[in-house]
Amino acid sequence: MKQLHRFSLLLLFLLLLAACRGNVTEEPPATMAPTPTNTIALPTPTDIPSGEIIRGQAVVDSIEVEILESFPVQVNVIARGSLPDGCTQVENVIQQRTDTTFQIVVTTLRPADRMCTQAIVPFTETIPLDVIGLAAGTYTVQVNGNTGSFTLAVDNTLTTSTGTAAATAVPENGNISGRVWHDVCAVAGGEGGGEIVPGTGCIADPAGGFRANGVLDAGEPGIAGILVELGAGACPSVGLDSTTTDANGNFTFADLAAAAYCVSVNPLAEQNEPLLVPGEWTGAGAELGSVTVTVEAGVTAADVNLGWDHQFLPIPEVDPATCTNIILFVTDVTIPDDTEMAPGTEFVKTWRLRNGGTCPWTTDYKFVAIDEERLAGDTEVALATAVAPGQTVDISVNLIAPTAPGTYRSNWQMTDAAGARFGVGGFIEDAIYLRIIVAEGATIATPVPNSAVIGGVVWADYCVVQNNGSPSFGCVETESGSGIYIANGTYNTYESPITDLTISLSSGVCPADGTNPTTALSTTTTDAEGLYRFTGLNAGVYCVWINAFATENINLLIPGDWTFPARGVGALTVTLAAGVERLNVDFGWDYQFD
Repeated sequence: MKQLHRFSLLLLFLLLLAACRGNVTEEPPATMAPTPTNTIALPTPTDIPSGEIIRGQAVVDSIEVEILESFPVQVNVIARGSLPDGCTQVENVIQQRTDTTFQIVVTTLRPADRMCTQAIVPFTETIPLDVIGLAAGTYTVQVNGNTGSFTLAVDNTLTTSTGTAAATAVPENGNISGRVWHDVCAVAGGEGGGEIVPGTGCIADPAGGFRANGVLDAGEPGIAGILVELGAGACPSVGLDSTTTDANGNFTFADLAAAAYCVSVNPLAEQNEPLLVPGEWTGAGAELGSVTVTVEAGVTAADVNLGWDHQFLPIPEVDPATCTNIILFVTDVTIPDDTEMAPGTEFVKTWRLRNGGTCPWTTDYKFVAIDEERLAGDTEVALATAVAPGQTVDISVNLIAPTAPGTYRSNWQMTDAAGARFGVGGFIEDAIYLRIIVAEGATIATPVPNSAVIGGVVWADYCVVQNNGSPSFGCVETESGSGIYIANGTYNTYESPITDLTISLSSGVCPADGTNPTTALSTTTTDAEGLYRFTGLNAGVYCVWINAFATENINLLIPGDWTFPARGVGALTVTLAAGVERLNVDFGWDYQFD
């Protein structure tokens, strides 16, 4: 990365970038001033190609000044903003102090010749301020047009045993800070009530339906009172220290020597179980609720966040006379529709349902069969626990297949505390159902070990915008009224498969931060129809991922971006049962050209 000098010249240079762009000069001037000691240089992105580069200032929407509990005091500025497309990246964070004012500029770079996604990309930068040695007083912070302040109650200096200022005031230890938060996913629609529409905090779940996205979105609350543990070295590790999250779900481990640490939360710990269980991790360390953090001297490792999706939400107080009752279908947990079984087979059917209304489902609610001729077995099941609006619940019934061969459908609805029935979408006409095929000689076989399969298709997702700005079929607008369109993430019959693409398989969940796993159990390539398969798998959790920038893939994909399973997401976590074939783990790619 080229060094920057003379801060005032930098500001003038950045203002000119909005009107022009040119090739980056790689040779420095003959006389180069020393790099200011209060300049923070972030690593240059390794995936930026050489050639013409556009530099500018980042759009910063807000800043937060954070004073850490240490002495000398450490101060961080947390800047939150947005990048205009998928290619623009933060390049430098530059700070300079004049008297009591810190002036900070967050700069960006973007390859001029790259085709980029047109979706807004949020970013967060934690900027440590150079405050060692400052006198007591109030200081102003300016970051790309945003202003904040902080106050030092006393002089912020290290002293020797004689009471004089030390020759150097460099903090030797660092800190870890983060949040345990409730990762929210709300959906609408469902079986019999139309298409399921996920909220902004949802992503597709390979097991079916949707789950919370593992991202700390605006408005998602912290979880107070959670015991957070600290261990030495990489995870799993505990026993070094512990703390409890505050009212906003925040926690801090201060005055730590530079080293690797494990931050973890055990949901089954006595303090945590009443606050968390049942539910699941969605953020970093999604399966274990832990993350390995490397602390550097004098630096706070911020945003060490752990997301938790409550299965059972707090029960609100509502008026039963005015609230609404709605069932939403999420997925079939067991016995998918059209399963073949022998006459008289006893089986357990489990659905995952969501309370889509405003009335809590109490233990007085029941799941009831509504057919005149019902399958043998359960005809009603009372809820074992209350289900808050927006919350999912798994409901199981014990059934027996009829003795005569044929196709059978069993329909179910819910009754409220007064015994009134309601169905999918709140409509009395729509029901949750099971459809089975009874056939002589059919069996539900015991799975053979290492017989499970993961597979899917990778396809080119098309969206064409005409010269007059009109989008073709298969396009969706990024934001209403923006005039910017992307492919819709649906594999249509006119779209093409992508062949010879390398797909990777790893053990465990995919990284929550959107990066690819570091190791792969296996790789395979897509065939002439864009199909791929990983066979011979045992039950477990796997990550299927595609590195678009890998040597073997870059010429097949770039420029472009993923549209399915989500914008910018080229990885899916798959929970695989023994002997099951999961052949719908698909990926859609939107090529982007001028």
